[in-house]
Amino acid sequence: MGAPLIEHRGVVQRVDDGVALVAVETAGCPSCAQGSACGVGKMAAGRPATLLTIPVSADIKAGDFVLIGLPESGLTLPALLGYLFPAFAMLVGAWLGACLEGSDGSTALGAIAGFLGALAVARIVIGLVPGLTPAPQLKPLANPSTPFPKEHYHD
Repeated sequence: MGAPLIEHRGVVQRVDDGVALVAVETAGCPSCAQGSACGVGKMAAGRPATLLTIPVSADIKAGDFVLIGLPESGLTLPALLGYLFPAFAMLVGAWLGACLEGSDGSTALGAIAGFLGALAVARIVIGLVPGLTPAPQLKPLANPSTPFPKEHYHD
């Protein structure tokens, strides 16, 4: 058995040249029970679904229900680079600003420089290191147990 996956349900909107456009539920992961407090739901800005483009290797067509899975173990390092590293760099930058100049302004500028520098470094590292961000897995879902909000059209 493979590594545990973080999964989101979705519906394939279309498939073109080996890439599927998938509408993904944005109410949050059912396992974490965060609902509207989930970051995915907030990024969707109240829309019932957000669209993702995902490479397709299986026989998947428009209208199919799918599970989009990411391995849990593959998300640790990108999360550290995206969240912990900028926060740490901001503190180091603030400390350096305070040590060099000693004013509140230099401390704030040091914190801003550390934070922005860390974001730039993280972005470059994630882009350059192959395999750092896991590729999503698309699995067909034979019998969806609950309807997907995007599919209900009321006239």
